[in-house]
Amino acid sequence: MSDVLLGLKNLKVIFPAQQGIVRAVEGIDIDILKGECVALVGESGCGKSVTSLAIMRLLNTPPALIEVESINLGGDEITKYSENKMQDVRGKQISMIFQDAMTALNPVMTVGKQIDEVFIKHNKLSKKEARIETIKALRLVGIPEPESRAKAFPHQLSGGLRQRVLIAMAFACMPKLIIADEPTTALDVTIQAQVLEVLRNMQKSHNVSLLLITHDLSVVAHTADTVYVMYSGKIVEKAKVEDLFREPHHPYTEGLLGSIPRLSDTTKHFVQIPDSVPHPMFKPTGCYFHPRCKYATDICKEKMPPLVRLDNGREIRCYHPINFSGGENNE
Repeated sequence: MSDVLLGLKNLKVIFPAQQGIVRAVEGIDIDILKGECVALVGESGCGKSVTSLAIMRLLNTPPALIEVESINLGGDEITKYSENKMQDVRGKQISMIFQDAMTALNPVMTVGKQIDEVFIKHNKLSKKEARIETIKALRLVGIPEPESRAKAFPHQLSGGLRQRVLIAMAFACMPKLIIADEPTTALDVTIQAQVLEVLRNMQKSHNVSLLLITHDLSVVAHTADTVYVMYSGKIVEKAKVEDLFREPHHPYTEGLLGSIPRLSDTTKHFVQIPDSVPHPMFKPTGCYFHPRCKYATDICKEKMPPLVRLDNGREIRCYHPINFSGGENNE
């Protein structure tokens, strides 16, 4: 029996526009094991959130044009599901935690009623039974006085409490997979750490798989088991989190790690990757990262490097990788 809970194979997402084609995601594969936390990292504009919405089948088609070989969830091919069946899957088998709780929550409904609806729809509970489960869910994520907090509207709660409400809602039916899209972006550092601890503890204690989407590698270091590094719609590196931090292979990964401030840093210089992610409508030829890469040569400008799998399971897309001894072409 396979340990892979989610198998995403060859996902492509494009958006036609008047000026041309926006190629948001270009043929990516992601595997998430049962009980594993996988991080999808990269700068804004790399296609991370589009990937998560495509997995949840929340992208409107049109305008989005989606092509995917497989989205296998626990042995079920959900690409073939009708929209009605997907509505049953969302919340019960896959849940999502959005980055902005204020816009994710309905402003004219109490937070308790919004969680009640999850139990009523998926577990077929009465309103009274659902409220009992809602109180338990709020208490589980560390919200004080859950009975009174359940009667509050989103604007009456702090940012940290609103994010905990989203976590409670996501875990309500104990789904197989939770997708967390930048779940702590709008929070200050102290509250961010608390929310991440709640999320990680809930994930581990209930053996739920987690896809964490973020640009913050310091979050990844304390949360993830496996990391996929995404750049301009393509996966450029995959590794176990400890291997990635100890020995990055892709120059982009090296740049992301180099931009993390450290207390031990004596240079007192902020390291940054030059320029920015290319516009998805106007990507460069060859390797998309070559205009920003200090190792780039002529072949990098002419031809996209293949994704190469190493003997230890790592994957790398680069003609001039760092600390690399060869591997098997994965494309």
